Amino acid sequence: MGYQDNLVSRSAYENNVLDLEEKYFIKIKEILESKQFLDDLLLIEKEIKEKYDEYQSTWDLKNKIKIPAERLVRHHIYMNMFKEITGIYPSPVSSDIGVKANDEAIVCVDIKTLDTVGNSVDISSTSVEPNQVSFDNKNYPYIKTVSNLKSIDHYSRLPVLTYVVKIIYSDDNHSFRLSRITKPSLVLACIPNGEISKLFDFNIIQNFKTYSYYSSKDDTAFREIYIPESEKKANYDIFVENQCVGKMGFAKVDLDGKVAYYDHKKQALWWKTSNNKKPCIRAVKSGSTARFINAVLKKRLDSNGKEWDGYVEIQIPAPMK
Repeated sequence: MGYQDNLVSRSAYENNVLDLEEKYFIKIKEILESKQFLDDLLLIEKEIKEKYDEYQSTWDLKNKIKIPAERLVRHHIYMNMFKEITGIYPSPVSSDIGVKANDEAIVCVDIKTLDTVGNSVDISSTSVEPNQVSFDNKNYPYIKTVSNLKSIDHYSRLPVLTYVVKIIYSDDNHSFRLSRITKPSLVLACIPNGEISKLFDFNIIQNFKTYSYYSSKDDTAFREIYIPESEKKANYDIFVENQCVGKMGFAKVDLDGKVAYYDHKKQALWWKTSNNKKPCIRAVKSGSTARFINAVLKKRLDSNGKEWDGYVEIQIPAPMK
């Protein structure tokens, strides 16, 4: 994991990416902090709070703000950037919003709504799915990383910039409110473009939220090893180590506090997990949803080496009465 390194040599294209990322970050930040945006966000909060019981009984979805939040961000970006938007981003592999801006960049914005009840980890880091990021994390240890978003648009050859807007709330199954004071209300983060991955030593991942696993369809050597029902739960870790180290000769490793076993021959990591709710040992194919380190996203440098914040937290006003 590395912070942006200003000493790594850069091309003119890479310098342009650095400056464009800052430019559109500032633009989106101004939109999120505007009175019009905040008033609409507070109106959504008021709506959900006042009709909570109605929505709870008729809508089988705990995340009641997801659709209004996407509508909110999309509306205000289009309204405030309509003079700058010169086209759409045609790729189906992208975030919630993808537009061509000023014929100089593709601006993608992903909107995430996070509940402080049971989802606090995604507040202390920034989770991004493979289709929403172009950054190359090839130096993350042991586990293959996947980034499906293109760093440069196929048609326009413009850099694809990625931003994440997080709206944070609390829903305890009885009431709803937007987060204030103890947690940020809004977060804006810039995920560095893949063309500048080398400036961060090709790794800004804290860990993964989800994983993809190998199976016997990939290779019979990757067949899951199920833990026998006769084994006591307290002995699961011993069983796993005996299988991985004793029988298969894997090396025991520590990955961010998680015990795992590395197969050097197949270059695959194995660990204890479950499949169809049955405890087993499986080989990790790749990381899926990644958690990026907020502090690394925050400390950014433009083409001249000047610092700017690529991660900001915004507090909103008191609720509407």
